[in-house]
Amino acid sequence: MEGIQTEYQRLESTDDVDHDERNVMLHVTDDTGKARWNHIENLDEFFARIYHYHQKHGYLCMMAAQIFELVQFIFIVLFSMFLLRCVDYSLLFGDTRPPGVTKVSLSDAFMPLNECSRNPPTVLVVCVIIAGVFWIHRVVRVIYNALHYWEIRSFYRLALKISSEDLLNLTWHDVLKRLQEVQKDQRMCIHKAELTELDIYHRILRFKNYSIAMVNKSLIPLHHRVPLLGDIVILTNGLKYNLEMILFWGPWAPFQNYWHLKEEYKRASNREELARQLSKHIAWIALANILLCPFILLWQLLYTFFNYMDLIKRDPSTLGTRRWSLYARLYLRHFNEMDHEFQARLNRGYRPAKKYMNSFTSNILAIICQNIAFFAGSILAVLVILVVYDEDVLTVEHVLTTTTILGVIITICRTFIPDENLIFCPETLMQSILAQIHYIPDSWKGCAHSYRVRDEFSQIFQFKATYFLEELLSPLITPIVLLMLRGKALDIVDFYRNFSVDVVGVGDVCSFAQMNIRNHGNPKWMTEGKSDATQYQQAEDGKTELSLVHFTMTNPKWKPPQESKVFINALKEQAHKDAHLLNTVEAENTALMTSLRSLSSLEGGYSSIMGSLAVQHGMNSLPLSFMPPLGTPRGMESMMGKVSTPGSKVRGAICSTEGPLQGEASGLLGSVTSSGPLQTSLGPLTEENTELSMVSTVVTPSTVDSTNDMNFSALYMHQLHDRGVLLQEMPSASQHTPDDDNNEDIARGHWALSDDQQPLSSLSGPRGTPEEFHSLPGLSSLPVVQEGSLVDTGGTDVNV
Repeated sequence: MEGIQTEYQRLESTDDVDHDERNVMLHVTDDTGKARWNHIENLDEFFARIYHYHQKHGYLCMMAAQIFELVQFIFIVLFSMFLLRCVDYSLLFGDTRPPGVTKVSLSDAFMPLNECSRNPPTVLVVCVIIAGVFWIHRVVRVIYNALHYWEIRSFYRLALKISSEDLLNLTWHDVLKRLQEVQKDQRMCIHKAELTELDIYHRILRFKNYSIAMVNKSLIPLHHRVPLLGDIVILTNGLKYNLEMILFWGPWAPFQNYWHLKEEYKRASNREELARQLSKHIAWIALANILLCPFILLWQLLYTFFNYMDLIKRDPSTLGTRRWSLYARLYLRHFNEMDHEFQARLNRGYRPAKKYMNSFTSNILAIICQNIAFFAGSILAVLVILVVYDEDVLTVEHVLTTTTILGVIITICRTFIPDENLIFCPETLMQSILAQIHYIPDSWKGCAHSYRVRDEFSQIFQFKATYFLEELLSPLITPIVLLMLRGKALDIVDFYRNFSVDVVGVGDVCSFAQMNIRNHGNPKWMTEGKSDATQYQQAEDGKTELSLVHFTMTNPKWKPPQESKVFINALKEQAHKDAHLLNTVEAENTALMTSLRSLSSLEGGYSSIMGSLAVQHGMNSLPLSFMPPLGTPRGMESMMGKVSTPGSKVRGAICSTEGPLQGEASGLLGSVTSSGPLQTSLGPLTEENTELSMVSTVVTPSTVDSTNDMNFSALYMHQLHDRGVLLQEMPSASQHTPDDDNNEDIARGHWALSDDQQPLSSLSGPRGTPEEFHSLPGLSSLPVVQEGSLVDTGGTDVNV
């Protein structure tokens, strides 16, 4: 990487004028709403506030939440001091008793205020002073936000014509369209007459896109090998805060403001000096974390105790539930994906991910937990019977404590005892997960049944207990990781120079977020397209390609660059070719059929997907085209429930909806169905649904929403990628056997390739990758769900 001398880029346009926003002021004229928001100085912050105002349900909800956070902070500090200084624990526990008192009340254990505030320890005084300074800082931030969000409230009411009552009835896509219309009228950005969807997303997600790209290129040291624990991924809230301060908004950050890199970072001649300065700044911040470690650790302990202890007491199984890790929230995120869009994907992927992790059980651990639960349950049952017989048993010392501990032990043990009535298919569940989260390493495919994949997946889908422990240890971990980051200082400097472009009307953005296939496309993920990117410039795991498809689906009016448009059209053409083979014998070998079968394995089956589509389109009855496919268990169609009447507008909390609320899908599945109904027969015929034997599932563009279209597109693109990788690993022409030649001829005939198209193995490129990637799907390396069984790579048939 030291040899990289790529120069900083600037993207010009016909609207190019002086692009220095530092001297642009915010002009406020009259209250009519006309020309009130032109020439806004900090559009990044302005657009981000518009988005947060919409997602957090308006001014009142936002301010109430922030004020209660201030109150919670005061409560934690004062209540902790009270428990530490003003309670006589010897009297409370009965070790001592005042003379003449037969029964001690709770108030007797409380000391007078003048007594407990006398001669406080120095450490306590320092902690209170630090807490006070921090609280005052937060008060100033709340006042600052209150003033600015009041301006945003006025912007919604006067410019966007959206009242507080209508806020929940509008999607972000609706707000985005109105925001573009306001730009034409009031010129919030003076450098361009019109702002595209991508321009606004760049403004809001500028730093987030850089973070996603750095994680994608493994620039930040988050993977570590720890003795006894093996390979782990560490990213805590405290570490994330420090990384963002170093890389984006801190006093020594490479950005001179929200939208521009410092000029010295744009020249290759300064890279060595900048790396030394950055390394020194990281060392100073690491030292500050070391000095503040005791105070931060104390706050983490108090906050965790007051915030989670009551929840754990009421439901101890909370520690055994799982959550998506902070690392997953960067690794799994698309470029230019808003928070609500990403969270919706994670929410949909939670249930299959939970089932997948629960499918791995330890037999010896289950036996041990069963016996522990038996012994604890027996003792608890006796205590409960005694309490029912005579409630005075509760007054016996430690009886209540013993009952509580036994209940916690039983609850924890039950989380490790598998349900004997459930049968899990890891490969099918992994496909369901992939359909929602869109990213998994190639090494996981076909190996979902292995404990290696399970352990690696647990790094992005971790126990809540693990999350709590990491947050508690964050003050100790953060300085260590920051010191390791010093070794990446030169790489970080090169990354900013090599992967930053100056976009007119937007400023400096991460070039990966431009989603330009030619500059950052990966040949292993491309069909009928060409990439000029080297291995260093390519995004990993298909990040550029999947992000491009996702953004075009959530913003169907956006016009991608020419190279990206060619890539999308090539994908649709390939999907059309596969669709024409659905009624032939060769259909089983197509990526389309494999993707459809994987889509049908999602939670609720294919019928539940049809039901959700019916709700989206306001249908009060389900026609035959929405009948569940053959093989759907009886009663599954009842999950669709009753929906609204035709033409009725969906109202309520739709602010988290991805993309436009209405309109046909513009992705691969919508494209395939646009040429005619896509008739499939997914699943085996059973006696329970013989009456449906003559029914075909008909999917039309109007019944496909962007969410399901993206699920299918992600599966389909992974299928094409796997087939491409498989063909690249085929023996070279000199080592071909007659059988290999026959297989290649069959593949050519199957995919209607001309003789002048070269096989992938004969194409040269960086690191052995092809210069041009033609659509040459071969046999799938992923399991295929057949009638009655799932054949995994382990060679074992698992009955479904």
